[in-house]
Parts: sequence; C-alpha cells; structure tokens
Amino acid sequence: MSLRRRLFLTLCLVVLVGFLSIAQWIRGELRDSYSQVVEEMLVDYAHLIAAYAENENMSEAGFATLAKVFEHYKSHAVNAPIFNFVKSGTALEFYVTNDKGVVVFSTIKDQVGQDFSKWNDVHRTLVGGYGARSTRIDPEDNRTSVYHVAAPITLGGKIVGVATAIKTESSILIFLDRAVGRMFLGGFFAVLVLGLLGGLILVWITLPLERLREYAVEVSEGKRGTLPKSNIKEVKHLGEAFESMRISLEGKKTIEKYTQTLTHEMKSPLTAIKGAAELCLEEMDHVQRRQFLQNIIDEADRSHHLLEQLLKIAALESKRHLDQMTKVGVLAVLGEAKSALMGLWKPKNIEIVVSGDEASIDGDSFLLFQAVRNILQNAIEFSEDGKRIEILVSVSDAVRIEVRDQGVGIPHFAIDRIFEKFYSLERPLTKLKSSGLGLSFVKEVMELHDARLSVKSPLTNGSGTSVLVEFPRSLN
Repeated sequence: MSLRRRLFLTLCLVVLVGFLSIAQWIRGELRDSYSQVVEEMLVDYAHLIAAYAENENMSEAGFATLAKVFEHYKSHAVNAPIFNFVKSGTALEFYVTNDKGVVVFSTIKDQVGQDFSKWNDVHRTLVGGYGARSTRIDPEDNRTSVYHVAAPITLGGKIVGVATAIKTESSILIFLDRAVGRMFLGGFFAVLVLGLLGGLILVWITLPLERLREYAVEVSEGKRGTLPKSNIKEVKHLGEAFESMRISLEGKKTIEKYTQTLTHEMKSPLTAIKGAAELCLEEMDHVQRRQFLQNIIDEADRSHHLLEQLLKIAALESKRHLDQMTKVGVLAVLGEAKSALMGLWKPKNIEIVVSGDEASIDGDSFLLFQAVRNILQNAIEFSEDGKRIEILVSVSDAVRIEVRDQGVGIPHFAIDRIFEKFYSLERPLTKLKSSGLGLSFVKEVMELHDARLSVKSPLTNGSGTSVLVEFPRSLN
C-alpha cells in the first residue's frame, strides 16, 4: 500500500474515531441537559399538585375534583408545532401519598392503596429531603425510564403527604433523537469535507515525494532525470540532497569508467608510438624513418581525438539542462556541417542534398552543429563512392531532420547498440573502427534538447540507413 493511501486512511480513521467520540460525549451531554430541563419542570408540576392538595386539606372530595380535571386534561386535543416536532398528546402523570407513603390518589390505574414509602421520591420527601427517582419499565432498555419528582404536602407545619409528578423519558427522547440525528448528519458532511481536504493536503504533500521517487528511478536506470521543483522546504532540501548524492555517485562512476576506458583505448596507440619510436633509433633509410614518424603522428592524433571526445561526453553527461538557449536555424546548421565535411565527401564523389522548409530550434548552436556533423560524418564514412545522401527538413507538430544514405546499412544486431559508448562498426572502405564516441555524443546532445532520436536500417534492398531527429517546435 502506498504512503499516500496509508496516510489518507489513517487520517480518515482518526477523523472518524474523533467524531464518534465527540458525538458520543455530546449525546450524553444533550441527554443530561434534556433530563435536567424535564426534572425542573416536574418540580413545578409536583409543587402545583401539592399546593392543590394542601388547599383541599387532602380531602376525598378534592381528589375527586382533581380526577375530573385530569380526565378533562387528557381529553384535550393537542396540536402544538414545537420547531420541527408536532406534539399531539399529553404525557404528564402524577400520584399523591399520605404520610405513611400509601397512594391515596393516582392518574395511573391500580396504584391507589399501594405502599410507595420505600421509593426514593416518597421516602426522601417524607423525611424532609428532595425526592426524585428514575425507574425503568423494561430493565434492559434505558429508553423506558420514567422520571418521578416529588414535593411535600404540608398542613399545620407538618408533612402529611407527597405529590409526585411523572413523565416518561420517551417523550424527551423524541427531541434528543432529532438533535442527535441532525448532529450526525452534520458530522457526516463535516467528516466528508475533512476527508476531501485531507486528501488534497496529502496529495499536495506526497506528490512532490512521488516525483522525487520517479526522478530517483530514472537516475538509477541511467536516464537523464530532471530534479522536480517544490515549494515545500523539507521536500526541496530532500531533492537537493538527492541531486548532490547523484552528482557525487555519478562523478565517482564516471571517473572509474573513463579511467578504465582511457587505459584500454590508449594502450594501442601508445604501444604503436613506442614501437615506432624504438625503430627510429635504429639505422634505416630516410623513407622508412619518415613512415614510422608519420605513424607516431597519426597515433598521437588518434589519442588526442579520443581524449577530446571523452571530455566532451563527460561534460555533457554532467549537465541536466542547457545553460544558454538561442534560436538556431536548421538549414544554416546543416549547411555548415556539409561545408565542414567537404574533405570527406568530395573525394568520394558523394552527392549531399539538403531540402525542406526553413525552421528554428531552441537550443545550443555549437552542440547542435557538432551533433549534426557527427551524424553526417557517419553517413559519409559508411557510403560508397558516387552515392547520394539526402537531408530532409519538415515542420509540423515537431521539427524533423532526417539523414538518409545509400550505404551498406547497419546489421540487425547492432541497431540497439550504435549509441553506446565505445561501440563501433568497421568502415566498409578502410575496415577500421572509430572511437565509438560520436553517436554517444549525439545521443547526449539530443537528450539535452528534449529531442527524439531514432534509426532505421536497412531501407531498401538490404542497404541504406535513416537517422531521424525530432525537436520540439519553437513557440516563437
């Protein structure tokens, strides 16, 4: 599971658990608040009934009148819209006991004559305290609780009885359930909004990390990754640390690789130079001495060329972007490359034709010239005398440069390797190999210009090669 998903699920879980905990606490507080309000009202009802009983001297006639009044109260049509709740019935009950705790009047059937002296509401009131209790009709269901609040009936300064007002909890649970329902509905949307905001925040935080991961993968695969930018301080510092580590590791690898390569490649010319120099110390005619001295010069030039190529590629590999970019005319660069290689194609009577539309590329003119020159040089060296090389320029969604020759073509096994460093094929005329660094240099230049480089060979009749470069089109 990804870090982003884990963080998102953890955030959702924390928000959900936090909301449920708070909701449970609020529900308890609401229930206590509703209960306190109901108990306060029942105190008033109980004292009202006690005052009536005191006024009637606890007489049977007074209770008979109270029974009629209560029956009339029960028959009242109630239609009271209380906010979003419509009250359509009465829910108040009460009973009266004597000084022994025996019920002498009750609105509830079959309670008259029962001994309630042990109930808290009656017992505590008879001894001069505050009497109240809550009793469940169903012991297993806390929603069936019934509240009892009592008031003393006093005659001649003596407590002669108790008046208890009764109200079921279910009558207040209607309001409580509605309040809790609205709270949970609001809480659900709050959790949903928090989850969405949390998800956006996580994406904002983890997306730069994901880009850093992709960058690290590209670097590990040997690709030219671009360090992603971020405004998050910690992510920015982490990216800078990655880049420093990459530069350090690549520097060590490059030094090791080029040291090994240079050692290997320089053995041959140094051996030839040493051998020719030793022979020159011996007695020989002027022609032979001149031939050996020319060999020394040729091998020295070869070594110098190899060192220059290695330095160029090393410099390019350390770059992640171009330092300076200008508008470079494609046809002008191709013309310069053709002129620079005249000493190669003229003696072989090779015809080089440049055609197409004028176009410009955003890039480094010197590097582009060197890259095009290397591509054209390979086409010339692998072409036989009297052949034709076509350079086609086209502009659509990209600027395309295609170099097509009529040479011997590239063997199938070498197509995927021609851009590797130090990989080279024999030239058909000289049977010699180059340093194998020219096309590697071309590949590095094209990557710096975000260009696509592809090769197709053979073209027709088992011969010919096409090298296609596609540059992003200039916006201006």
